[in-house]
Amino acid sequence: MDERGISPLIATVVLIAFAVALGAVIMNWGSQLVEQAANDTEICKSLQFQARTLPGKEFSVCYSNSTIRFDLEATKGKIDSMKLVAYTSGDELYRNPNVLLDRLKPGEPQRIQIPYDTTEYGDVLEVQLYPLLGSGKDAHLCEIPTIISNVGRCQ
Repeated sequence: MDERGISPLIATVVLIAFAVALGAVIMNWGSQLVEQAANDTEICKSLQFQARTLPGKEFSVCYSNSTIRFDLEATKGKIDSMKLVAYTSGDELYRNPNVLLDRLKPGEPQRIQIPYDTTEYGDVLEVQLYPLLGSGKDAHLCEIPTIISNVGRCQ
């Protein structure tokens, strides 16, 4: 009896079938990731929120020697977290990875007060807010910020 194993033709067919099946699984998984990213981008474009003008002030964001304050309100969509970048008169940008107390929903404004040190960063000139959808490693950062340039001193 001749025991040489499977023929080279059958081995080639099995390897090609395995490669096609593996390729199909990877393509399906990849298309789901691309579809999710496209959905998040569309949601980002549809979000609407604003920093409201502070009561009795002419500006939306105010800062003191120790805090940055503003009122944030969503008018369309839900925002899980919000990244803040402040352009300052100092040499460094001030960054805060999440300024929200809780998820921002339409009709539920939040008064935001975050620590800030003018001796380290200088005066606040402009604030940029980047919404984030989701949380943890699945969070999606909306890449187009809302820019707030009417910043003043709190009294």
